[in-house]
Amino acid sequence: MSVFNTKKQSQAQARDLKHRVLTCLHKLSDRDTHSAAASELESIARSLSTDTLPPFLSSISATDSSDKSPVRRQCLRLISVLSEHHGNSLSPYLSKLLTAIVRRLRDPDSSVRSACVSASLSLSSHVTAPSFASITKPFLESLFREQDSNTQTGAALCLVSLIEGSQNPDSGSLKRLLPRFEKLAKCESFKAKAALLTLMGSVVELNGVLSSSGKNLIKNLVMCFVEFV
Repeated sequence: MSVFNTKKQSQAQARDLKHRVLTCLHKLSDRDTHSAAASELESIARSLSTDTLPPFLSSISATDSSDKSPVRRQCLRLISVLSEHHGNSLSPYLSKLLTAIVRRLRDPDSSVRSACVSASLSLSSHVTAPSFASITKPFLESLFREQDSNTQTGAALCLVSLIEGSQNPDSGSLKRLLPRFEKLAKCESFKAKAALLTLMGSVVELNGVLSSSGKNLIKNLVMCFVEFV
């Protein structure tokens, strides 16, 4: 088979896959067809090849607020499925996946926001080739910059999941962030204090964080936790 014919065949397969995925996404909005569509999408996700990963990712990343919450939630669930079955093959698409998660942090549906946290855990657990810093960066940016309380909460809880799932969380860089977390907790405009304290607790529990910290940092942390108890 010529290179030209092979390319045409690949393009046709990509179109067929995209059509199949979009059909399933549409069916997710209907209660009667949701379960079957979700199962089919997860089956597709598990069986993707290197060539079919990009069009699939493009399809599930294209959802927005106009889509119904079952669609938005299932697309995040698919990120978890992809992570579990394809692992580091997803590394080239990490930015797209993280963007898809971060975009949904402000979702009005709490089940969608919970799916963000689950997807973050799966990514951190199974996509291990990228640096810890590259995975946490967009969530830290959202935590420090966003004013929306749902986004603040989601970013903090996703960071907790990233720490929990990572085989090698960067305890040094996380420890250096503790003073910024403390300052954020005391900021009146920051609303997600409970989630932030959970994040700070996760950092403190990492090996070596407290043992290598100065007395002032430990004292400030204790006072910060006591203040919000």
